Amino acid sequence: MEEKEPSRNLEDNLPMVNYIMLHRIYDMLTIMANGVDPEKTAKMIDYHEQGYLLGPEPSFTPSEEPVD
Repeated sequence: MEEKEPSRNLEDNLPMVNYIMLHRIYDMLTIMANGVDPEKTAKMIDYHEQGYLLGPEPSFTPSEEPVD
């Protein structure tokens, strides 16, 4: 089995980019819904800058194989 070459193009990674951006929006909306706390907001932004996502796991994960 051949190993795939890592993608060097943003368009090849759009599903992951969309997932990360939607997750970050979810994190911000969660903080806003619980009352804006500047300390919690700053902490969450710091986590995002470090590459962490704080929201829940996805409830749907598309399969790797295309469905016909």
